[in-house]
Amino acid sequence: MLQKNSSTTTLVPGLPERVFTRSGASIEPASDVWNWVDGVFTGYIDFRRYTGNNSRFILPLKHSLVPYLKGHSISHVHNLEHAFSHFLRLASPAGDVAPGDLGVYAAKLQPKERWRLSTLNGLLQRWISLGQPGVDPSCATYLSERRKPGNRKGNAVRTRDPIEGPLTEAEYSALYSSANAAYGRGDLPLWSLILMRLLLACGGRPVQFAALKIGDFNTSTGVLQLPLAKRRSESIRTSFVQFDIAPQTRELLKAYIANLEAQGFDAKSALFPTKVVMTYGPRKELRNVSDQFFGHCEPDILSNTFQSELAPHVPTTARLDFVQFPVNPKRFRYTFGTRLAEEGCSKVIVANRLGHTDLQNVDVYFSASPKVVENIDEAIGPLLLPLAQAFQGKLVEDEASSTQKGAPGSRIIDFRVSDKTLGGCDQCGKGCAFDKPIACYTCFRFEPFLDAPHDQVLERLHSNRQKYEHDPRLAAINDEAIRAVQEVMAMCEHVRQQRQQQAGASR
Repeated sequence: MLQKNSSTTTLVPGLPERVFTRSGASIEPASDVWNWVDGVFTGYIDFRRYTGNNSRFILPLKHSLVPYLKGHSISHVHNLEHAFSHFLRLASPAGDVAPGDLGVYAAKLQPKERWRLSTLNGLLQRWISLGQPGVDPSCATYLSERRKPGNRKGNAVRTRDPIEGPLTEAEYSALYSSANAAYGRGDLPLWSLILMRLLLACGGRPVQFAALKIGDFNTSTGVLQLPLAKRRSESIRTSFVQFDIAPQTRELLKAYIANLEAQGFDAKSALFPTKVVMTYGPRKELRNVSDQFFGHCEPDILSNTFQSELAPHVPTTARLDFVQFPVNPKRFRYTFGTRLAEEGCSKVIVANRLGHTDLQNVDVYFSASPKVVENIDEAIGPLLLPLAQAFQGKLVEDEASSTQKGAPGSRIIDFRVSDKTLGGCDQCGKGCAFDKPIACYTCFRFEPFLDAPHDQVLERLHSNRQKYEHDPRLAAINDEAIRAVQEVMAMCEHVRQQRQQQAGASR
């Protein structure tokens, strides 16, 4: 069927009855609501929102979006539609969209929003080239000649932004310890802890983890196959990049997968299924049981739920005056890329690990900005103790005073420094896989003894640190444990001083 273009008095083809996306999903363009699935994503556009005078744009807008449905991602289609609806709200054109309306829109945009004009440009250029009504053809020339700022990328990484940029070494270590403690108390679900570790270890996007299946992790070798994303010619789960997962995270994954399998999930099931992530229940399932992504979370839902689970357990940072720092998958990705660059990896390796095909995308990680080094002044360290506490356990007099007394394997001894007991922890007798006693000092279950040789542990940690002075990253691995031992020693000294004062006062 042909329709008449009122602007040019030419005839243009009508909407096709059905359109297929690049992954094979079908859409009826004539429908008032487009609701479809494409891989792990769910698309939803409600054209009934275009009411009153704006309803005249519905049909040509659909025509302009159809080509993008066939060869682009759901997010790109959403961005284009949102760009046009945002333009209508701000510019409110009385008739066909004219250059003057675009000028009004550009003038109303905030400096940080000017990238929106670039997104709108792509849609309107296609609109005009298809000969659709509603947009004056002169807009094509106007937009081509006007400089359209893109969405500037890389500033957060380049400037080490404390809100949006990569985490510092101190923040990275503190987050790990805090999340481990929250999981140990039962306040953080295992899937959230594992996803946090994988995000920091692999630098992937939420869509990649949403597409993961149980079978992508080899429990024998500890290798994870992460699906690559953002390649227009391919659907997700076509190409993969392999990551060797660290032993501690590997053991957590094994336990997590064993639990999933006990619930009836198999190797082809999602690693982060909706039934596990969305405790309140998933929305209406649009996929058939035969769909390879049946039971998978949508990337946005996985990301948002993860952030809400982790948020209460995020530690504070000196960069934000000791308030909690924001966490999200993008910051973890920036952290992963930054750490790779700082460890001396080439651009080729960083691009491969991050799934980029263009080396220009990783230039920001090799920018001239110096690495931020946090040197906490020892003189003011005690003043910051209540805000930046690394030790999370409880100081006790001796084993008789410990809540762990009598528990098999509860004694923590490091024969490399002394044969005396450092403290107690009932978890150590239950197969704790963490490095004792280094990890103990940052564990909330640890109960160090008052007269234990903590100073000898500290001396050994400092000695090991000096061995790796040539590599700042390796040298900093146990910095949080060092701070925790120092805090324990300070608490012990404080108790001794109090007792001396009480003894002196009683004479």
